[in-house]
Amino acid sequence: MTEIKFILREAVSQCSERGLYFAAKWAAETLDGLSSSTIESSSLPPPSSIIEPETTTTSIKLEKTSTEKLDQPQPQPTSQNYITYFDSIEYDKYLLGKSYFDVKEFDRATFVLEKCKSAKCRFLRIYSKYLAGEKRKEEERKDIMGPLENEKSLNKEVQSLWEEMESWRKEEDLDGFLTYLYGLLVKQKNPHAKDLKDIFIESVYKYHYNWSAWLELGSCITTKDTLEEICLRLPDTFMTKFFRIYVTVELLGTPKSFKDLVDHDLKEKFTNNKFLQTQEAIMYYNNRDYDRAEIIFDEIIKSDPYRVDEMDVYSNILYVMERKMGKLSYLAHMCTYTDKYRSETMCVIGNLYSSKGDHVKAISYFRRALQINRNCLSAWTLMGHEYVELKNTHAAVISYKRAVEINAKDYRAWCGLGQTYEMLKMPYYALYYYQHSSAIRPFDARMWTRLAALYEQTNAPTEATKAYTRSLSCTDIDINSETQAIVKLASLYASLSSVNSNKEKAAQFYTKLLEREDLCPEPEDIRAAEIFLRDFKSEKQQQKEEEEEEEGKQSEIAGSSTQNMNSERSISYLTHSLKDLGI
Repeated sequence: MTEIKFILREAVSQCSERGLYFAAKWAAETLDGLSSSTIESSSLPPPSSIIEPETTTTSIKLEKTSTEKLDQPQPQPTSQNYITYFDSIEYDKYLLGKSYFDVKEFDRATFVLEKCKSAKCRFLRIYSKYLAGEKRKEEERKDIMGPLENEKSLNKEVQSLWEEMESWRKEEDLDGFLTYLYGLLVKQKNPHAKDLKDIFIESVYKYHYNWSAWLELGSCITTKDTLEEICLRLPDTFMTKFFRIYVTVELLGTPKSFKDLVDHDLKEKFTNNKFLQTQEAIMYYNNRDYDRAEIIFDEIIKSDPYRVDEMDVYSNILYVMERKMGKLSYLAHMCTYTDKYRSETMCVIGNLYSSKGDHVKAISYFRRALQINRNCLSAWTLMGHEYVELKNTHAAVISYKRAVEINAKDYRAWCGLGQTYEMLKMPYYALYYYQHSSAIRPFDARMWTRLAALYEQTNAPTEATKAYTRSLSCTDIDINSETQAIVKLASLYASLSSVNSNKEKAAQFYTKLLEREDLCPEPEDIRAAEIFLRDFKSEKQQQKEEEEEEEGKQSEIAGSSTQNMNSERSISYLTHSLKDLGI
């Protein structure tokens, strides 16, 4: 426990010194979430006396885990001593460049650090130039959903920075932070580069406590098999466990409870961890267990009343729970008071106006969220929902497609596209997008029900029966959907009655419809079931009688054949006897 505390303190310092403020904040919150049984921080010596500069990039050793699973070699101590030497002689330049970086004068920071050779100064210079390019890219971007919005602005600094870092990689072994930055440049050049996962794995191996690198690695993972494959290459540390939890929730994993994701040791050490609490709430939200998700978010706000992170997710939960409009209003006021210029705040306010039926004003706030952060996934998806409400299908399609570009694992955007094309009477397009959403969320009965309905529209009854059957196997199906699926399956199998087995299945589903007291079928469905079962029983009875009659005929034929055979045998015997007597 003490080692973890030392490591996280050092991680906060290392990430802050390089301007990775999000990673530093995550490490600080994780440090604060350690069990209260840990020794008091006031009794600990400062981090500098615990971990020397030459061991910071290999602090993973403190975890005492095996590194044989990893593909990359350990950094050499001689290289680290060289970097530490330059760190000391360039410290004044670093302080000046960092001060410019902190006030967002990225070009000045780049210029000041131009000739520095230490790893920290090189990182800060490359990162400053990269952020300067990002700033200019945002300034060049056109209006959101305007006529020129599809013209993608590019970070013009990426190519030159990539070439410079590529030459470094050929000449020397970069540290974990520089490797992470190199991965960002590769991702900007080609988001689907094959070696992207390996680059970020190398980064988290060389410096294990940069959460930003873990997030980038998580964005490369699209399936659970890929997650398991990558985790096998990483040491069994608390960072790997946090990463597994994050990606599992991101991939919409559905364990029965959050305890199935978090082992006892992790929960015991990080009893008050905000990250674990938010991931638990998001997991329950994805599983549509809104009551439990609401309780967890209430606990988070109680312990951290000025938190804005993930409050857009909480507003989605309150929006779905229609009776919670008062709490949603309070959340909007709280976020506005804390920081009105956050994309999360704009999404919360947008949800509030949407709940009141003011869809135009809701869209205006979602657009403001996108002006603050053009890659805000929630804003694009929620804005698509609002355009659907206003029957503006063209704008809805654009919004949902932008959400899918940002995160292809967002089933809500895929489902929204399917719904929009369904409204446009384009079932084959809708079918394509619903197939994507059901592949991402295979345990959701709603996805399969919608898919089955489209298969019916496109005259694919066999595929429709498969989809309805799959929806019945989902644990989250409600009574109305279950009733509808049973009715549809019965009618579909009845329409495919050219095969006897389909008639049997139709009879089974109609029987279930009439026998299950908890189902609520329509009167016409009950009548259809009764008529089908009556005809089915009559047909079965007639078939049985015909079979019995056929069996009787076969018995008569068999009896006459036996008699003829006996007569023939008697005549043959008599003939042989006469021959023997010489007659």
